[in-house]
Amino acid sequence: MKKLKASLKAASGVFAIIPGLAVLATNIGVPPNCSKVMFFATIESFGIFALLLLRLNQDTFKSFSIKAINAIALGAMAVFALSLFGYLYLYNEYVVDVNGSSPLFFPVWPRGELQHGLATIGSKAALIKEWGRDDVFQVINSSSSLMLTYTTLLFLFVYQLVFVSLTFAFGILALRVDE
Repeated sequence: MKKLKASLKAASGVFAIIPGLAVLATNIGVPPNCSKVMFFATIESFGIFALLLLRLNQDTFKSFSIKAINAIALGAMAVFALSLFGYLYLYNEYVVDVNGSSPLFFPVWPRGELQHGLATIGSKAALIKEWGRDDVFQVINSSSSLMLTYTTLLFLFVYQLVFVSLTFAFGILALRVDE
């Protein structure tokens, strides 16, 4: 049981530390023109916060039945799956690759000229083809910059949830394993 407990603790620590470092080193999953340092710091902060919450409330969690702990851990794994699929959907939908250039990051809630252009032309890819990448980039920044900030926050929230839910799932199981 000590090996299992050590393995679960190690897994929760890995999910609290490694993803943020991977983001910092490789920029993986970070939308274009967004700060990888911000994504790194958020993932690390929330991961460590989850571990601290578990540690500070370990006596309470140890009083839970195995069935309750399993339900909480399974819930955390469901949050992991939903947030992973949600992030992949968001990234695929709002980060548009442009041939021969860097991708464009569109806001979830376009406003002004961008909203009008998307309504008229029909799709993000067609808008880029019609107006050109640089013009679309300028329109995003001029008419929808606040919405792009909100979209970045949405991406950041869902992205960190992927890793924090795993940290929490493994951490809560580690608390309940007998020593």
